[in-house]
Order: sequence, then C-alpha cells, then structure tokens
Amino acid sequence: MSIYKVPKAVLCVMESIRRNFFNGIREGERKIAWVKWSKVLAPKSQGGLGVSSYYALNRGLLAKWIWRFISRDNSLWYRVIHAIHGPSMDDISVTYPSLWKSIIREMDTLKHQGMDFISHCKLRVGNGTSTRFWKDMWLGNSRLCMEYPRLFALENDKECKVATKLHGPFESSFRRNVRGGIESSQLSHILGDLVSCGFIQCWRIAWGLGI
Repeated sequence: MSIYKVPKAVLCVMESIRRNFFNGIREGERKIAWVKWSKVLAPKSQGGLGVSSYYALNRGLLAKWIWRFISRDNSLWYRVIHAIHGPSMDDISVTYPSLWKSIIREMDTLKHQGMDFISHCKLRVGNGTSTRFWKDMWLGNSRLCMEYPRLFALENDKECKVATKLHGPFESSFRRNVRGGIESSQLSHILGDLVSCGFIQCWRIAWGLGI
C-alpha cells in the first residue's frame, strides 16, 4: 500500500474484514450493523468516528512519494526518479509504463475528482539554487510559467533557478525587451509580487553576504 495502487476489489475485501471485526461479526455469522460503515469512516467533524478508510490510506501513502519528489530531499527515491524521468512531473514519457507514472496518474485522477494534492504543495526556496523560477510552485498558488505565459515565452533559460533569476536584472535573460500591453502588464505584476514578498531586496542582500 505504501507505493502501489491497491485494486478496488482488494480494498473492498480489506474493508469488509475490518467492518466485520468492528461489528463483532465472525466468519459465517450474520448480524445487524447498527451504524453505517460510511458513518464510521466519516471525520469526527461530520459526526463520524474518524476511522480512515483503506482507500484514503493508500492514496495518502502514494502522495507521500509526490511530496518527497517535490521537496527535493536528496533521498535515493528523488535521485532515481530525477535520473530516469527528469526534474519535472509534467514531462513524463508515455512510451513505457512505470511505477512513477502510475502514481502521477492516480494524483491526476484525484485532481479531476476535486482533490488537487499538488496545488497544496509549495517549495521552501532556501538558497534558491535548486528551485526552478518558472516551473516550480514556490510563489503564489500556481507556477509562474502558467501565471505569466507571455514573460515565460520571452525567457531564454526556461529551467533557470530562483537564485540565478533574481541575482541580476530581471529582464536580462529575456530574448528581447518587454513590449507594451500584456507583456508590460505581466512584468509589472510579477515584479510587484516579488517585491511585496520581499524576495528581490532580501535575495540580493543574502547573495551579497554569501548566505
């Protein structure tokens, strides 16, 4: 359950065994269950007993591997996945099946059902040498490449790190000067976000001190 998606049929059997044990039903016996099992699994805030379902447990354990990859903890798991599939979860090869791809697919399924786990994960920037400026979610609630597509299209180094991007003039890595209209508006907004969060000033002070 820690790393593989358990088939629903297996989860149903496991839940059945636990439900019978909870209700004191031995094999072959038939008793009335005075409380619905869905009520037992419901959170205490909703009047249930807060007993986690095996389905939720399995998905939570799978999400752990997503978090370890996003957090870049330099574990063996991160290094292996990075070496095979690269630094992004968006560019996974579809030519062959893999354990990592099955985990990503399951997270996508949960997203379509209304539970976007990845959107709740944000990176701690640290010294900025391992966080991608445009493609990692570290500022706000979305990736900057999605929030500012016109600026991203101007960027020469689309894999640039936060430390590199904020070390010099912001527009220095663009292939041409920013024009008016949408480009100018997006530039104003992104600089405003960086300044309001204290990234630009604090970053350059920390870089100058060698922190």
